[in-house]
Amino acid sequence: MIKREVYVSFLRGINVGGNKIIPMVDLKRMFEELGFDDVKTYIQSGNVVFVSPKKAPSLLEQAITEGIKNQFGIDVGNIVLSKEKLEKTIELNPFRQVKTEGGSRIYFTLMMDSPSKEKVAALEEMKKKITMTGGADDDVRVVGRTIYVLCRNGWSKSPFNSSTTEKVLKVDTTSRNFETMSRLAEMAGVR
Repeated sequence: MIKREVYVSFLRGINVGGNKIIPMVDLKRMFEELGFDDVKTYIQSGNVVFVSPKKAPSLLEQAITEGIKNQFGIDVGNIVLSKEKLEKTIELNPFRQVKTEGGSRIYFTLMMDSPSKEKVAALEEMKKKITMTGGADDDVRVVGRTIYVLCRNGWSKSPFNSSTTEKVLKVDTTSRNFETMSRLAEMAGVR
């Protein structure tokens, strides 16, 4: 019997600012045409929970990227996490004990590749400079291939939003807030 596993695909940059528009109903159908089961989408930013025979996430990422290119004619990167990897990513959140209120939120920026140690050190140095000069009171930590951001005054104003961290770390990323990650975990059946 073939072992089946629950996965979550995080698509990069679709349905943002009128670019790379893919209706979720069409995206769901495409995933089903790729042979995935129990396909569920969540909000318009490209989050898909699905079941597949157990495979390396990189093979699933490749199949999804090719499927989107063939079906919609656009090049979209994506990150696929198994249910267990998603659970671990949420557990490793260094800000999980921080109470967020008002405009404060926690963001998970998933990286498509691992950054070099030198680039992570450059991000740490940037954080120190911002803190020393009395800049934003946001915080950032890199754990594996995830950037965790404690964002106190809005994502677009954060010095650690995805456009900034991509430039510093030299990797492509896609970001989701804590609420979205929690909902996806629930949809994937994470305890």
